Parts: sequence; C-alpha cells; structure tokens
Amino acid sequence: MAIVHIVQIVQLRYDGGVEGMLMLQLAEKASDVRQHFSEFVDTVVRDRPGFVTRNRDILAALNLEHLAVLVEPLVFHAKLELDENQEYVGTVDEIEDIVVSGVTKEEVLTSIAQMLLEYAEDYLTDSFRLYFNSPNRRKHFPYVLKVAMQDTIDDVKCLIHA
Repeated sequence: MAIVHIVQIVQLRYDGGVEGMLMLQLAEKASDVRQHFSEFVDTVVRDRPGFVTRNRDILAALNLEHLAVLVEPLVFHAKLELDENQEYVGTVDEIEDIVVSGVTKEEVLTSIAQMLLEYAEDYLTDSFRLYFNSPNRRKHFPYVLKVAMQDTIDDVKCLIHA
C-alpha cells in the first residue's frame, strides 16, 4: 500500500483539566502556524506530528504514515453462516449494522468490503457529527479511518477475518 502524505488534523478541546498536557506544551499558536504554514505542513509530512492551539482548542496534525501506525492493529471479524435458504449471511462484529447475504462466501466478503467502504464515506462526510457523537457509533471511528486509508476494495477485504 502506497502511503500518500496527507495531513490529518484532529481537533481536541482543552478544558484545563489536564495540567501541563504535553500536547499543549508542544503546541504552536495558530497565528504562528498561519505565518509559516508551509513549513508546519512539511514538518508534519516529513518529520513528526504537530500541535496547534487556538483559544481553548488544540489541533493535532498527523501524516498518513503516523495514522497508519495508530490503526495498524485494527481488523474486522466477520461471521459467515449458512441460512435455511442455503445462502451465506455475513455480519461484522466491530460494526454491527453491516449484514449482507450471498450465494458464496467470496460474494459475502466482497459485499462486506463494499458496505465498509460506503459506511466509511458516509461516516466521514455527511454523518460525521451524528455518528461520532452517538455512543454506539463513536467506537467505529478508528475502523472507519482504517477503511478510508485503503487503496482498493481488495485491500479492504484483507482487513476482514472470517
């Protein structure tokens, strides 16, 4: 898998509850980053994560290689069962809403991979605020990022352990 260097920015809210948070100590002011934005991005892409403060917000910037390390251990566990109509039904433990059926196991795995891609796109675009703030869907976020980082549907299928 080719790593494309794209800066991922994650926003954290600093509420003063963690005295001396290392991220806060390492963070640059947004106004300073704005003045040397290209240098900031180059540092994140080629060297290390970066942190930015703006008022009470903290932003963390990671390149995709750093993000890949964070999501590396994540895999999907699928259950494939033969139903009474002699079709396979596939479910995914980590994302309970995904249920597909098909004539062959391979067809079911391909359908699961396609559903994971569609769910990741929906999660990261139109439904992000809703899903991320829903207790039952927040835990999907790292899995969604892992799916979004894959180049092909076959790469997504390789994440599925059945």
